[in-house]
Amino acid sequence: MTEIRNYTYTSVLSPYIEGFIAEKRSLGFIYNSEAYELFRLDAYWNEKKYSDPCMSFEMLDEWLRAKPGEGKAGHCRRVSAAKMLAVYMNTLGIPAYVPLLKVGKAHNKVHIFSHEEIREVFKVIDSYVPNSISPADFRMAKEYPLMFRLYYCCGMRNNEACALETKDVDLAAGIITVRDGKNQKDRLVYLPEDLREMAESYYRYLCQALGYTPRWFFPGRFPDRHVGKGQIDKRFSAFWAGTASSKNCDKKPTPHCFRHTFVVNRINMWIEGGMDLDVMLPYLSKYLGHTDPQETFYYYHMVSDAFRILKRKDKASSDVLPEVRRR
Repeated sequence: MTEIRNYTYTSVLSPYIEGFIAEKRSLGFIYNSEAYELFRLDAYWNEKKYSDPCMSFEMLDEWLRAKPGEGKAGHCRRVSAAKMLAVYMNTLGIPAYVPLLKVGKAHNKVHIFSHEEIREVFKVIDSYVPNSISPADFRMAKEYPLMFRLYYCCGMRNNEACALETKDVDLAAGIITVRDGKNQKDRLVYLPEDLREMAESYYRYLCQALGYTPRWFFPGRFPDRHVGKGQIDKRFSAFWAGTASSKNCDKKPTPHCFRHTFVVNRINMWIEGGMDLDVMLPYLSKYLGHTDPQETFYYYHMVSDAFRILKRKDKASSDVLPEVRRR
């Protein structure tokens, strides 16, 4: 019979580490190696002299990095220990960054657009006139304002908008059906009224310009094919380069950063409004096509100001988004 090994934890994390280990062992798990990795994390917390148990990305950053000469297995155990503890702490209402780091891969933070950056980039997008005489280029210039708003206002993925078929866009109801998204998930995306009107106007123009009803809602240069994801990435790079903000940005954003910004803005709005994230996150997760609410909350952990806002969380409402399901 394996002997249970106990460790003494002394940092501000100790109550949560002890509670987590006790819970696991009550379920029949030995949890010796995990207890040791948490003992090392506890020592790291003391070494850094952290007095706050709310584990942020910045506080964990050094812990998550591979140590000189450390193998992938050892690195993975340390990351896994921090992840399991963070998930446990979040269930107790203690904000904790949940690492989704894959050992051996770069641990990068994404760019979250500020309000000023959003204003700048959409001013460039909306005023774009192609330096071309091709009718296809002028037609596609009409696509960009709506496409990028679907990323920013609705959290759609780049490839989802590119491959959107007209039959899956209900302009009267303002509902887009995303079929076979990431992880083979179908879901519904609801358009705000102003965006629905914009989509309706764009589609009238598209049908008039082509002279027929196209299969693709955003056709490419050749209308029998949808616009390519790489083409949108390239076009966005040019738009971003035309903003003043791009000159002072140390990490070049991509269209996918609009989706991250959508999530962050939505969570901030709920927190500031006193809504219960435990209630709201599952709906947002389903709306985005995520497999788990923790995947959604991971976006929020990338914001340096997130934990200041989280500390003001007030569980006051159970209002939710409409349930997202395929009709």
